[in-house]
Amino acid sequence: MTHQDPHSHSADAVEHHAPIEAQYVRQGRGGKRILWLLIVSGGAAAVLLLGMWLLSNGGFQTVNQDAGGTREDVAPFDAPPPTPSPTSAPPAA
Repeated sequence: MTHQDPHSHSADAVEHHAPIEAQYVRQGRGGKRILWLLIVSGGAAAVLLLGMWLLSNGGFQTVNQDAGGTREDVAPFDAPPPTPSPTSAPPAA
């Protein structure tokens, strides 16, 4: 029995209009090695994202001391709403 790559086996079956076995058209191999690769790479990505979050989290905790709180900053929000002028007509419905 000689070794035949999956591409030539599938190509021969297509040429002869024969059904192709699933083992020849699957995209990749499964198994424990692939599972461990996915687990390790997912864990590494999680550790990297957690580390980036821990390093950048300090920037979100700082407060701008000049951000609002003064009388001039709050005055526009404390003003009463404008009253409509008596000459303006209500909008037509």
